[in-house]
Amino acid sequence: MDRDPRLAVSIKRLRMRTPLMTASGTSGSRDEMEGLREGARVLDALGAFVTKGVTLDPRPGNPPTRVVETPSGLLNSIGLQNSGAAAFVHKELPRVLRYELPIIVNISADSVGQFGELAACLLENDVNHTIAGIEINVSCPNIKEGGVAFGIEPRLVERIVKGVKKRVHDRVVVITKLTPNVTDITQPANAAIAGGTDALSMINTLRGMAIDIEHKKPFFKNVHGGLSGPAIRPVGVFMVYECFGKIPECRDQRIPIIGIGGIAAWQDALEYIMAGATAVGIGTSWFVNTQVFSEVKKGLAKYLKAHETRVAELVGIGHGRGTPAV
Repeated sequence: MDRDPRLAVSIKRLRMRTPLMTASGTSGSRDEMEGLREGARVLDALGAFVTKGVTLDPRPGNPPTRVVETPSGLLNSIGLQNSGAAAFVHKELPRVLRYELPIIVNISADSVGQFGELAACLLENDVNHTIAGIEINVSCPNIKEGGVAFGIEPRLVERIVKGVKKRVHDRVVVITKLTPNVTDITQPANAAIAGGTDALSMINTLRGMAIDIEHKKPFFKNVHGGLSGPAIRPVGVFMVYECFGKIPECRDQRIPIIGIGGIAAWQDALEYIMAGATAVGIGTSWFVNTQVFSEVKKGLAKYLKAHETRVAELVGIGHGRGTPAV
């Protein structure tokens, strides 16, 4: 496998050979590479694998219709369908061991206290210590209980993060995934930092909906869904830029940022990095282009070589000044 040290980054103690990650909600929670012709190249391009959201108990998800295409984007209302924490640890997690990548598990819960309970359950049953990180999902717009309702209230974000950190201590890196459905992204970001998060990821999907004009009603039984894809990239870049520029812990990279939303090419990834992201997550574009990870890695490597630099030296450089290399 091709290793380029210029691509390497760190999210706290997670050492990643590239800044590329799968985005939760799009990558599944089992062996995504099985049967995928480009599987080996995807794994070679990744720095970490982030699972689909896992809940304490199994969830059937929302009824169909679940996906609606929009201009430059995709609306989804999946509803966190998954087999629950116990099945995930015993049946699904072992299948990603061969990836030889840091595995980050995205978690979602129906109550503030349940987040910590879920995180503890996962780690207690992870006898092989496969899980390297927990991504707290306080930002899913597609479920009736919790979800985005937690993420728009800074007080709840802080309590949730504190609860998770209390249960997992320093065994894994804790990442808090923020919702864009707020007026000021720095408020929940600061709350997560106050709660003890190790890193931030942003953004999750934007709330949106579509109406079936033939049947004269919303496509989704849940009415609204989450908008992803290239249409939301400018929002994601702005919110990364805001947090990096206005929050001291982000600016000095004590709290790294993972930029997510609408990345389809290496230029998009680089835009997030220059805005302040140490790493980036790619999701919706993978549905369209199964080679997107390898293409982005190749493009970034070519850019870094041409400019005689490395990813760590470009983090936040879009703010008009150099930033400390990590």
